[in-house]
Amino acid sequence: MLISAGENIHGYKVSEYKDIVFGFCNSSEGAGFRQVALKKMSENAEKLGANAIINFKMEIYPVSSIAQEATAYGNAVIADPIDGAVQTETPHKVNLEAYTRKPKTEESPIGQIHDINGFKFVVCPKCGTKYKVETDKNGAVHIKGFDDVDDIEPGLQVFCLRCGTKFTVPEK
Repeated sequence: MLISAGENIHGYKVSEYKDIVFGFCNSSEGAGFRQVALKKMSENAEKLGANAIINFKMEIYPVSSIAQEATAYGNAVIADPIDGAVQTETPHKVNLEAYTRKPKTEESPIGQIHDINGFKFVVCPKCGTKYKVETDKNGAVHIKGFDDVDDIEPGLQVFCLRCGTKFTVPEK
């Protein structure tokens, strides 16, 4: 299955639009839940007779304090090779790095804490997305619906849902 986050695939022409396809998976189903959502989306496209998905997106939502849900979606299409164009084995493969990263050993950038109307928010250092920060009775910081993604690095690290950047939530 060819998958592109763009509106087209280099070396191919979209000849038929089938439908919007989705794939869902909950993190309680295992560590590879993002890949499962992608696989389910691809299988749904194949059932429609599509050989490609364009306008691919993936969103991760917290569904509880310990679980997240991945939703993969895009337009299922028939993509035909353009005569004379060079096709590669992996044209415009989707970069899933933001969805499949493993913890790094280098230190993550640190988000900034902002106090807005009595509520504390941490801001992603890359894209500026805000996440509400809660402090438990022991003084440890938490973001509801997020778990620490890096047991090696000290402190709480999370992946930004918007840009995929792993960053550290400051303690204060």
